[in-house]
Amino acid sequence: MSVAARIEACFPDAALLRRHSPPLERRLDEVCRQLSHSGIDIDTQSAGAISRSIQDISDPAIRYTVEEMLISPMQRAAYFSTHAVADRNDYRHYALNAPLYTHFTSPIRRYADVVVHRTLEASLAVYGNHVAAEHPLLPPYFSPYFPQTAAAGSLTTSVNDARAVLIPKPEAIAGIAHQCNLRKDAAKKAQEASSTLFLVNYLTAAALRMDTPGVITQAIVTKVKENGISFVTPMFGVDGIIYMDRMADRKGQVVSTDGRKWKLNMWSVKPASVTLVWKAVPQPSTNPKASDSENQLANMLSALVIDDTRHSVVDLGCNGTTETITQTLRIFDKISVCIIPETSPPSVTVKLAMPYINN
Repeated sequence: MSVAARIEACFPDAALLRRHSPPLERRLDEVCRQLSHSGIDIDTQSAGAISRSIQDISDPAIRYTVEEMLISPMQRAAYFSTHAVADRNDYRHYALNAPLYTHFTSPIRRYADVVVHRTLEASLAVYGNHVAAEHPLLPPYFSPYFPQTAAAGSLTTSVNDARAVLIPKPEAIAGIAHQCNLRKDAAKKAQEASSTLFLVNYLTAAALRMDTPGVITQAIVTKVKENGISFVTPMFGVDGIIYMDRMADRKGQVVSTDGRKWKLNMWSVKPASVTLVWKAVPQPSTNPKASDSENQLANMLSALVIDDTRHSVVDLGCNGTTETITQTLRIFDKISVCIIPETSPPSVTVKLAMPYINN
């Protein structure tokens, strides 16, 4: 922050800084409203207040889930040139709660840091250990690029000479900031793709040792919508949406965790919750002496699909001959999911698993 203040004070039209805009207000309000329904209040006065609200959550899994939910409204930090941003209020870094900020410590791997180092060098060459407003920031220093003078803090060269040697033109600084942002985003995407590839390789090897198409793990519900359930898996860091019409396969069955065949027969969506009705599908009897009514019931259950209305629970009248489970899910409820690896291209598909396993 001191370096950012120094270069901005000395070269207010040619400083390469980094800013972070506040979160998207509408999305943040929506997330906070959902959390308040579950008894979690988030103070959104500042980034520090949000962080303290998260740290007050005692359950590690819930705390992780809240952190993931609050990522959605956040905007990415970005490099910018002071030449291109007129309002100094837009220089702020929201996450760090700093009026001025820049990258400075890693010139060996970030070109933006190299530009900042050169700008700081020019600042020291011109103003020595003082900025124009006579505010001391650094000890006496003389640039090896320019002739020295006897008086510490006096001008060793002119501003124009320093700019000509070390600082690109203001328009060029804006172009550098744009290119650095593009490379930063590309590096982020490459990192995410690498993590996905590693996860796919791990899940593929793990699935070979199990009698399931993927790895079954615990997930936490983060949002209930009309068409699906948003979730996050703390163990693997996978998040996404399980859509209602894709929870089951074409036969209406989902991944089983106990060897039985389970069907999602119905769901009912209400504000902030969804009710799922499951039935364990009995296998058709192989006993030739089995009654016709038993075989008819088995066939009926095997052919049962989700009701077209999707908003009512139908009593199938099975008279206790098959197991029925009703789940009502809200935010922070735990569900079982099966993470299925896809190798081409490397990605994962998440399916609902039944019944729930408390792992």
